[in-house]
Amino acid sequence: MRSIAASICLLALAVGVHAAESRDARVRNDRTNVQATGLWIYNDLAKGFDEAKATGKPLLVVLRCVP
Repeated sequence: MRSIAASICLLALAVGVHAAESRDARVRNDRTNVQATGLWIYNDLAKGFDEAKATGKPLLVVLRCVP
């Protein structure tokens, strides 16, 4: 029972911390997070097209703007 309560407390804390971060900060931190994973090519369309052509995989382009 204690482990369940501890898990709920940790989840509530994580949600609270995430909610405390502004939308602007989350959007701006995306670049750092995306580059750290290495799964996405960030802000380099030519490299994305080259990678798609080399691997034969489709290309997904996401355009975002911070208001």
